Amino acid sequence: MAVKYNILSRLILLKLQIVLLIFPGLLSAQQRVSNIRVVVHDVRVEKENVRAVLDIEISGMSVSAREQIYLFPVIRSGTMERAMLPVIINGKIQQEVIERNERLSGKLEPAYASFSARNRGFFNERITYDSTIPFEDWMKDAQVGIAEERRNCRCEFHRVSMEIIANGIRSMEKPQRGETYLLPVKIPQPPREEIKRRSETGEAQIIYTVNNAEIKPALGNNQMELDKIRGTIENIRSAQGVKINSIEISSYASPEGGWQNNQSLSERRAASLTAWIRRYYNLGSVELTSRGYGEDWLRLVEYIKEDPVMSSFDKEDVIRLIQSMDYVSERKNALMRYKGGTIYQYLLSNVYPKLRRSAYRIKYTVPEYTLESIRKVYKSHPEMLSLYEFYLLANEYDPESQQFKDIITKATRIYPNDKFSRMFMALSSYQSADTKMALEYLKGLENEPEAWLYFSAFHAMEYDLENAEKYALMARKSGNPEAAEYLRLINIYKEKEKNYQQELKEWEKYGIE
Repeated sequence: MAVKYNILSRLILLKLQIVLLIFPGLLSAQQRVSNIRVVVHDVRVEKENVRAVLDIEISGMSVSAREQIYLFPVIRSGTMERAMLPVIINGKIQQEVIERNERLSGKLEPAYASFSARNRGFFNERITYDSTIPFEDWMKDAQVGIAEERRNCRCEFHRVSMEIIANGIRSMEKPQRGETYLLPVKIPQPPREEIKRRSETGEAQIIYTVNNAEIKPALGNNQMELDKIRGTIENIRSAQGVKINSIEISSYASPEGGWQNNQSLSERRAASLTAWIRRYYNLGSVELTSRGYGEDWLRLVEYIKEDPVMSSFDKEDVIRLIQSMDYVSERKNALMRYKGGTIYQYLLSNVYPKLRRSAYRIKYTVPEYTLESIRKVYKSHPEMLSLYEFYLLANEYDPESQQFKDIITKATRIYPNDKFSRMFMALSSYQSADTKMALEYLKGLENEPEAWLYFSAFHAMEYDLENAEKYALMARKSGNPEAAEYLRLINIYKEKEKNYQQELKEWEKYGIE
């Protein structure tokens, strides 16, 4: 009888097939097992579980009245095996027995789905199977099979078939882009300066005796203040090829005493400082000019705002008093009366002396340097270099080198507000993969054609291909020949990004962290 049964089973196995949806490198080839058709959608690791997503089609399966058929996926590796929840098909009589037992015990047999084969013992059904079991380490290299077992009325199980439907379990890891979207960025080339005109400014707090314009180096800190002017002139003259064209001296007075006297005093003091400079320096054809500006009320207001001693209430009152009166004499009288003159005395001792100052501006021209001279001047007088010369020097080094970064950092310190200087720093940040800081340096340059390809490159590295394309199109429209290559690469990246986003949606759909 057992021999006949085995022969019959083999005949069934030869006639019937299982059809698999094949994952590359994951699922086995098509197998003939029974009158069951299985489509494998996925067998994967999710969080701490193995999940099987299948379609099971049963067509004309013979089920005797007292029999049960169990269909279930099996995870197996060597001698290790774990069964997933079964699909159970009960014969007519067996179904009645199970229902009676369930009513008496109140317990249901664990199953993914349970069916009754009442139609003359033949069963047809399509089942969407989606179940999980806990993942164990040994399952990393496991195969997945589909098992069919039959259970008779004596509760004896007999495995009819076991066929492999997947050669491995897919690990559902979060997809990665796999590459950074890089565009070919070059260091920006600033325009050359035909004539490099420069100026240096500073202030000297020269102390004079009352109503006197004579410069006395030994008085107070005068020697140190005069040395500031001397140092500035000597530093400029020591730079290679520099020519000083003019020196302008401006002097101011504090608002005490008569306005006309203070105006005259400031003019005499400016002239005195100019004469001192001419006397101690051989300036040749350098033009020296002087001008007195009298009482410096604007600077007085600034000093009051910055004063660390006066209360905010007194500051507001005094500033309002100064700004509300047009006539200087009225301001002075009001200040002397305010709070019985206590505030005026404080200003006289602590603020007014700072108003008695002289400012100087030295104008000069710098020659355009050769690359060899640029290297020397960079070490001694970097402020004499133009941005174009910084560009030439930086191009001597790899953009990712420390020398390159040092050069453009110094250029930015000397020319902090120049757009090319800001593009230098943006490029340095980009080279360090800090695209957020790179875009921060470019703020305000959105309408500058020279900056559009930088915007494009920085947005591409941020995976913002929409803005990368927008700025590349703007650059192409402006006539930039490099924009075509940008747009070609952006189209390639857009296709890669599309595939990545599709993979990410699939990953997110299954709620995997």
